[in-house]
Amino acid sequence: MSKLSQYLAFQDRVSEWVGRTFSWMCLAMIAGLCYEVGARYLFNSPTSWAHESTTMLYGTFCILAGVYTHKHHGHVRSEVIYNLFPVRARAALDVITGLIGLVVFSIFFYITFNFAADSWAIKEVSSKSTWGPIVYPFKSVLPLAVGLMILQSIAALIRSVMIVIGIEPEPQV
Repeated sequence: MSKLSQYLAFQDRVSEWVGRTFSWMCLAMIAGLCYEVGARYLFNSPTSWAHESTTMLYGTFCILAGVYTHKHHGHVRSEVIYNLFPVRARAALDVITGLIGLVVFSIFFYITFNFAADSWAIKEVSSKSTWGPIVYPFKSVLPLAVGLMILQSIAALIRSVMIVIGIEPEPQV
């Protein structure tokens, strides 16, 4: 197995692990929301933390799910037009959009890194409720997720380039 194949397999495993691991956050969100609904409507005692904590979990879940979704080609594209092209032409389109995506993700990474760093610098807490939880760890997930998207995009770009130049990439793990 070549170094390139090893990288692609490793990146696929990372993206798969991230998706499968963080999908369990759904259970924590459901538990938090059920607790809030029960406390509010059965005991007339709403919490100050449940809604905000599930919102933070949901944001973390959604941003990290993008990596898994990208690995499995689950993001939206115009398949009706895309599928009209032969495989190598589709791969060429994927190279073009992949390069554009890498530029956009690089800009996002820079912005989200500074966003998280500023949040850590002031030890930011939420002002959305009386609970006031810390938010800087959650804001740190943004550059992490964008970085993982960059790595998965590079893997997808490599596979597309291989198809364009006539090399069949190994199947994804």
